[in-house]
Amino acid sequence: MTDPYSPCMLCPRRCGADRSGGRTGYCKTTSAVTVNLSMIHRGEEPVLGGKGGCGAVFFEGCSLRCIFCQNQGITSPTGKGKVYDENSLADLFKKLESDGAGAIDLVTPLHFAPTVANAVRLAKDTGLGIPVICNCSGYESVNTLKLFDGLIDIYLPDLKYYSSKVSSKYASAPDYFTTAALALDEMFRQAGSIKLDDAGKTMTSGMIVRHMMLPGNLFDSKHIIDYLASRFGNDIYISLMSQYTPMPHLLENENAPEELRRTLSKDNYERLCDHLSDLGQTNAFVQEMSSQGTLMIPDFKL
Repeated sequence: MTDPYSPCMLCPRRCGADRSGGRTGYCKTTSAVTVNLSMIHRGEEPVLGGKGGCGAVFFEGCSLRCIFCQNQGITSPTGKGKVYDENSLADLFKKLESDGAGAIDLVTPLHFAPTVANAVRLAKDTGLGIPVICNCSGYESVNTLKLFDGLIDIYLPDLKYYSSKVSSKYASAPDYFTTAALALDEMFRQAGSIKLDDAGKTMTSGMIVRHMMLPGNLFDSKHIIDYLASRFGNDIYISLMSQYTPMPHLLENENAPEELRRTLSKDNYERLCDHLSDLGQTNAFVQEMSSQGTLMIPDFKL
């Protein structure tokens, strides 16, 4: 039987690292599935998790590694995370459900996809009764996503960049948009159009695509919104985020892009929201400008 972690081709980077042998991939992790933090999280879109909130599971490592990442502290191993196998991970999901979570929110899990998919299957086979959310960067391999077919109820990807120039500058991923567009199509194939519970308030399946607007990138953001509205329309939710906050590592680096060292302007964000409305998108979420700052960033174990 082939080892999916060695050589590792799970993400679009296809780095080929022997992660099972202890080498780290582009994601900065081996095959040891490491969770930095699990918690009841009430900061996701209001249709997710219901009154109980989401049982968020934050995995260490990332295969995109944007230079401005709001979760920068855990994109590389911290030495303080906990290693799980598929059985203990399934138990964690069920514990979060017993703690009152209305959904399981897997945050950046796909560099551990084979193990996480087995854990979700095991949890569902042994009684997990709440939706499972895959919360990811959008820069994913279609073949890896297929490991989750029938297991993920709600996909919550980002669509970060349209221009290859922008994605190269911020994430060394010139193929970001073309890769993410294929990934989103696969996610939508699996999850389908939005479905809500009987009360019409809590999402049970479907897709929410997030776009966090970046300072100085209004036109790139408009291209993203145009694409999502034309491709999926109101079969999905589009979540426009204003919460961009310059992280300390950018503020301290004089060579960092100047635009990323400042906050997002209210005027540009409102123009993007108006543009989305003009496109006829009614299934949408927007944020208050007060979401900027560190309030939305969990207290990771660092």
